[in-house]
Amino acid sequence: MGNLLASLYTGNTGLDANSIGVGVVGNNIANSNTVGYKASRAHFGDLMNQFVVGSAGGTSQLGLGVGLERIERMFTQGALQSTGVPTDLAISGDGFFVTRGTAGGVTQNFYTRAGQFRFDEEGFLVNQAGFRAQGFNADPAGVLAATLSDVRLSKRNLEPKATDAVEIQANLRPDDPIIAGGFNVATPDTTSSYHASMVLYDSLGNAHQVDLYGTQTAQGTWDMNLVVPGDDVAGGQAGQPVAINLGQLQFDQNGLLQNDGVANPVNIAWNGANAGAVSFNFGDAINNGGTGRAGTTQWNLVSESATTFISQNGYGTGDLERLSISEQGVISGGFTNGQTLVLGQIATARFADPTELQAVGGNAFVETPDSGQPNIGAPQTGGRGMIFSGTLEQSNVEISDQFIDLIAYQRGYQANARTIQTADGLLQEVFQLLR
Repeated sequence: MGNLLASLYTGNTGLDANSIGVGVVGNNIANSNTVGYKASRAHFGDLMNQFVVGSAGGTSQLGLGVGLERIERMFTQGALQSTGVPTDLAISGDGFFVTRGTAGGVTQNFYTRAGQFRFDEEGFLVNQAGFRAQGFNADPAGVLAATLSDVRLSKRNLEPKATDAVEIQANLRPDDPIIAGGFNVATPDTTSSYHASMVLYDSLGNAHQVDLYGTQTAQGTWDMNLVVPGDDVAGGQAGQPVAINLGQLQFDQNGLLQNDGVANPVNIAWNGANAGAVSFNFGDAINNGGTGRAGTTQWNLVSESATTFISQNGYGTGDLERLSISEQGVISGGFTNGQTLVLGQIATARFADPTELQAVGGNAFVETPDSGQPNIGAPQTGGRGMIFSGTLEQSNVEISDQFIDLIAYQRGYQANARTIQTADGLLQEVFQLLR
């Protein structure tokens, strides 16, 4: 009779275990559309702690049912779905986003695979719970910090940069006329045979349209002059352009740049701004250890002297126009002045055993002694996965698998209920013996 009573309790453990299994499956199904959700599964173990004596004198063990050993999170990769929102982020591979916030009166780091982020009114990158994403902010020059902090978009405009370097590649024809009198700013077209225009920027971000003229004063010798509008320079007058002599370029009989005589840097006294100190690079002159071929040359290859390449490194003020986030989590800002600047980097974390993380709701986890300490760093380093911008990771719940598990738990529950029913019927037979 004792074993019959034990059978009641054994059947009850089966009811408890299978009901837990149904609860696990139900939670998985409920979160099948939750971004970044990771499915759970229940692990059961048998209970064997009763010994019975056999007729032959030996002892045997009688199982006393089943018990829950563990409910495990399965951190398999979920499908990635494109959203087109730059701040929607997904991790492909190992790792968690690191967020920081206050819950239950405790401020700490929370770890999540859900990447539904946005920039709040203060410029912080936050998730749907308002927790701030952690990462590495950049200084005004775009250099990332080494210290982990709240990711914040603090730069919404880009300060101007004065031009301090100009690179020019051109070909000056040796058959162009030699003008013994040199360049005259009053008659630039007739006292030069090379002309190029460019825009230079001062320290306030003002753009200045300037002209570069080249005059061959002797065979293979060219005077280079920069012409600036008079009202753009200190002491100048509107309508009276000012010529600034840059120096001479000399070519050898092979048409190679023999000597670059530009006296760099060239000082330009911009009106109302700091004086500019601009270096003009016409090529790798032989006298400076170069080949004479990489920049400006003197060959009869074209019908006229002309520029093949020109660039300068200044720009005006720019407003933040767009954001992009790379696979390494680097946040870059595109500005209206055509410049791009690194604004920060999102950090991710790895754990030795992520299945031991403690879920605290809201798709968030906290570390435990069994999970190990977080290994926080840049994505795509140290085994951490890559970041996909404009993408969200979907739940890894497979509905068909959950339905099969649900059927199994249902049948298990029914079978254990029948065990209890059978044991109860046998006990009733025993009580009938007393009549």
